[in-house]
Amino acid sequence: MRTSRLRTVFAAETAHHLSRPLFWSLILVLAIFSGLFSTGNMQISTGDASVGGTKAWITSEFNFAFFLTMLVALIYGIFASIAAGLAIPSDDENKVGDLLHSTPLKPAEYVWGKFLAVAFAFAVALLLHVAFTVFFYHFVPNPKAAEIRGPLDLVNYLRPVVVFAVPTLTFLLGMAFFLGERLRRPLAVFLFPIAVLAVSAFFLWSWSPTWLDPDINRALMWIDPAGFRWLNETWLKLDRGAAFYNKARIGLDLPFVLSRFAFLGLGVLAVVLSQRHLAARLRGPASVPGGRLFRRRERLGVLPAARPLAALGMRYRTLGLAGATLEVARVE
Repeated sequence: MRTSRLRTVFAAETAHHLSRPLFWSLILVLAIFSGLFSTGNMQISTGDASVGGTKAWITSEFNFAFFLTMLVALIYGIFASIAAGLAIPSDDENKVGDLLHSTPLKPAEYVWGKFLAVAFAFAVALLLHVAFTVFFYHFVPNPKAAEIRGPLDLVNYLRPVVVFAVPTLTFLLGMAFFLGERLRRPLAVFLFPIAVLAVSAFFLWSWSPTWLDPDINRALMWIDPAGFRWLNETWLKLDRGAAFYNKARIGLDLPFVLSRFAFLGLGVLAVVLSQRHLAARLRGPASVPGGRLFRRRERLGVLPAARPLAALGMRYRTLGLAGATLEVARVE
């Protein structure tokens, strides 16, 4: 029965997310970017790509990973945070939260059904992104195709998705879901991906002075949610030549792999904390901080006596257009 209820929430939420303009706007943006990147005007630069030399392939694993890490933080992050962060607050706004919680539905079923639905929708977006990339990179006519296209190898696209996109998206979805459930404020949800992008773009990705201690540099690589700094500092900053980037795989070291699992775990942990907080919220005042003290004072009869409404001294008077406008402006 529990699995059935979770599946029902998952199916309803999945249908909702896959039919939203927000989802299809993301798909359209990804298709446009895939088409723009397929021209070869934007790709990783190498020193031997001059006239007559070997050109870097846009179809290589390095090139796709380079753009995927930035797109996940820049584009996916904003759409994912809105979808996940407003999943529960939207039920409150639509006045269906109380109705849902009056049924046998458990907080765990409700929370995980909603989160897994959002995660599934963005997994579909990732797969469509790969499909767009393969189509534009390999099948759309391009006058420079012979120079910038290599053979079709799906590993070049699926491996960066697993290594870079999945941990980052899980982290962003989980944290946005947590903020939305905990704070119930859309503003916090909207600011979260912007803050992550700002810190990443203006600090983690670009700040790398020559005097920076190597240990600090490695630590910054590990705390970058997108993984772009590690990719750039480890493989791209020191030019290895187009021939290498065209055919080699991205070698992974153990600390970086552990950091990817850490971001994956943080996203899941955020959902677990959301589940526990929602369960405590539904159990009432005794489950939240200060609730037991309130109940104890209530039993001992030491709570302040209730005051009649007349003690508030409320007044009512009719205002004209100018007076009402000024009063609203003053309050706002």
